[in-house]
Amino acid sequence: MEEVILTKEQLQEKLIEWQKALRLQDWIIEAKIVRGRDMNVECVAQVNWVLSKKMATISILDPIDYPPDCMAERDMENDLVHELLHLHLAPINDHFSKDDSIYTMFEEQAIESIASGLIHMARSR
Repeated sequence: MEEVILTKEQLQEKLIEWQKALRLQDWIIEAKIVRGRDMNVECVAQVNWVLSKKMATISILDPIDYPPDCMAERDMENDLVHELLHLHLAPINDHFSKDDSIYTMFEEQAIESIASGLIHMARSR
């Protein structure tokens, strides 16, 4: 996979596109590109939500802060779709303990597989 870097404007366009494709139009979602120092954890993207209001903020790491030893090329669109998919599981996550690392690992693996598959299908058209 080749590296895909988006501008702020392109990220907003992709957000609208994927929000519709994933049937998340009833959510108010903000997507932004942020510096590593402003991320809550060491990751390339994260989502925070308020389920009762169906509001979410997706933060995607600014390419300037990508780790030099990254195993794979970064794909900001894939990161966006990955974080959007978490919103479908938000009710489960809000209901169960966030300390279950095995559940978290399996959830991340499943979401990444689905996100990668959706991106591949979209780009194959």
